[in-house]
Amino acid sequence: MHETLDHYIRIRAKELGLNLSEVCRRAGLSRQTLYALAAVPDKLPALQTIVSLADVLQVHPLRLLNLVFDTQPTVRKVPRQRVRSDHSAFIRDVTFPDGALVLPGQRFTKTWELQNVGRVPWEGRFLQCMDEEIVVYARSGETLTLAHNLVPATTRIPVPPTPPGATVQLSVNFHAPEPAGTVLSYWKSVFADGTVCFPESQGLWVKVRVSTLTSGAYGERGPLVADTAFAI
Repeated sequence: MHETLDHYIRIRAKELGLNLSEVCRRAGLSRQTLYALAAVPDKLPALQTIVSLADVLQVHPLRLLNLVFDTQPTVRKVPRQRVRSDHSAFIRDVTFPDGALVLPGQRFTKTWELQNVGRVPWEGRFLQCMDEEIVVYARSGETLTLAHNLVPATTRIPVPPTPPGATVQLSVNFHAPEPAGTVLSYWKSVFADGTVCFPESQGLWVKVRVSTLTSGAYGERGPLVADTAFAI
């Protein structure tokens, strides 16, 4: 039986020493909104609710979204069988780490640095935007779409040939929306036919906050570098 979003939030809050009232206060949510999460998947939460709760619970929004997805019947592609020694590792955010501030309507370039930590050369691969695929449908017809307001200039970029042990930097241009708030975009490595290279991995994402107050968002040497590690 899948863990529910409501149950996870309660357990995680307890681990952090927070009661539900404090979670609501920090996330700027009403108790009614929090209690409504028990109705997933019949009634879906707003994306901003997920983002706000993730910030308070100190987890990535994708962790909470996965709990929503797990309750939904989905049709998945049969993944291509890949060699066990084919692995990827995230090295760093070169630009715009999680939570970086951008101006409304700003165009910016997100760059990730990755390493081929397996024994298989990366050839004929792409980094694919998965935002359109991460849509949850409820029985009522409601939908929850990930990062629909953060617009990439292209939805697929080629991954340069990368031998085992080598690192590679991948860049995507984005256009921030006008309304203030936290926006996301989610990406994964795929083969030419669209099959995901690493189906069990978390993938890559860009998560920025749109605000007119960008002072202090960057230091003299540019955006701060994140140290989270994951694969694509």
